[in-house]
Amino acid sequence: MKSLWCAIKSEVVKLRHTPIFLLHIIVPLLGGLLFAMYFHLYSGQQSITQRLNLILQATSAFFPLAISIAVSLGINLEEEGHFQALFVGMESKSKLIIAKLILFLGMGAVAIVILFLPILFSVAVMDQELSISVLNTVLYSYVYLILGNIVTYIIHFWLSLKSGLGASVITGVLESLIVILFSNLPLKLVISWEYIPWAWAVNMCRQEILQFNAQLSTLQPNIIFKVIIITFVLLLVFCIWFEKWEGRKNYEE
Repeated sequence: MKSLWCAIKSEVVKLRHTPIFLLHIIVPLLGGLLFAMYFHLYSGQQSITQRLNLILQATSAFFPLAISIAVSLGINLEEEGHFQALFVGMESKSKLIIAKLILFLGMGAVAIVILFLPILFSVAVMDQELSISVLNTVLYSYVYLILGNIVTYIIHFWLSLKSGLGASVITGVLESLIVILFSNLPLKLVISWEYIPWAWAVNMCRQEILQFNAQLSTLQPNIIFKVIIITFVLLLVFCIWFEKWEGRKNYEE
């Protein structure tokens, strides 16, 4: 545990002089301000659930692209040194990549908080629509956005290490389009979506909105369980792959 914490601190130092931390503040802040303006301007035309639903769907759709860019920039730092920093200094390479994953997940979690704060301000102060139900919906959606995107982070770490920035970002664009597709399909038509990682965040948030409207029971625990199990298995597979990975062929002498 101590070595993992040291690895996380080392990653923070690496990223300190890059734009990655700043991007995780500025982008969600601008997005949150735009969403807050939308929330206020359409307060008399759309219900609070309609506005929350649109914001959560838009956030879910943007997340894969944002993850692909952020992770690619982070791995690009390692690529500049031919990934040598990934192969020395720790008894387990998996700890290093898990430290990177934890750091980027943490930055993503903070970014969502920054995104939601202007929206909650608009709900509470400008529109005076804040309630316990709204807070619960936002809180659960926050958890679902993080939980539903862990696999996306894993995929983009793998792509960025194996193929580079281009492959990761192109995949991020495709993933965002897939999320948009799922967000426009009625939930009852999306069969077994709990086995499709790019449907997780948007559909869990949509079910939370339906729960807010009292149109559907709370998200079934077995779905959350399946998401967690699939995430754990893919993380394990990724760690095994990374332990055996020796860098890209174009860097081999």
